[in-house]
Amino acid sequence: MTIDDLKNFVKLYELRNVSDAAVELSMTQSALSKRIQSMENELNAKLISTKNKRHLYITESGEVLYRYAQTILAQYDLMTNELAAYRELKKGVLHIGSIPVMSQFSLISGINDFMSDYPQINIVMEEVEGVQLLDQLQAGQFDLGIIRDVQSNLLNASQYTFINLNRDELKIVLPAGHPLAHETSLSIDQLKDYDIAILQSGSGIYEVVNDLFNQAGYTPHIRFTSTHIETLVGVIKDTQRATFLFNNTMKDLAPGEYVALPFKTPIFSTLQIVYPQGSLSQAGRQFVTYLTDHVKREL
Repeated sequence: MTIDDLKNFVKLYELRNVSDAAVELSMTQSALSKRIQSMENELNAKLISTKNKRHLYITESGEVLYRYAQTILAQYDLMTNELAAYRELKKGVLHIGSIPVMSQFSLISGINDFMSDYPQINIVMEEVEGVQLLDQLQAGQFDLGIIRDVQSNLLNASQYTFINLNRDELKIVLPAGHPLAHETSLSIDQLKDYDIAILQSGSGIYEVVNDLFNQAGYTPHIRFTSTHIETLVGVIKDTQRATFLFNNTMKDLAPGEYVALPFKTPIFSTLQIVYPQGSLSQAGRQFVTYLTDHVKREL
């Protein structure tokens, strides 16, 4: 008796009609009847009665077989799914898009751990700005994206899965000699007359800061934009300019040369893993587990 025999019997049990069951199973009625008869011979038990031509009758032995067949088939499905998942972890490629935060959030260590444990999975990582990442994620060019919620909020929440990695606070970064450097917190009103250097449009920070100024009724004096934090920090050094960075991106600021002040009303953002619902492979799910576990250990 095979797994297919059990599936055939379950279908016959549910439909109570040999002809209908044969159609559902893409078999001839004769072939199905022969398989059921073979099962009866093997089990030495009568499973069905066809005396009533309009309605097939299941015997007590047939009821017992049906109960066990359900359990066996459920376990068989679990086994095949687990084996398939195991095969996926033995080979494959993960295409990952990330905004440029991998080193600031120490995510590289989590990726290295995954690559060490699953050497057959190749990771293709591309660091891009948020707007480009969203476009490529929606176009199916990335299996998953690592992005801030200020940008992932633009995605359809019913079509994507969002996993929070780390909550971070946006700070105003000033040279130590800046006129506002002695403050404990700052408002947009206090910044309205100062020149600003900022990450480019699409970074998430640009959009947040621009909205803050607009809501306060001002146009920000954006004099310089860049994709590199090191460049921004160099541009504001020994000037009266300001820039805006998240806490985790400021680990390498020279001590004593800069101050990082919060907004009077603190502004937070959450770094997330985002992927289309139901699309992630077993390797992808395992990668997400490694990354989230690593971030938890670092907190």
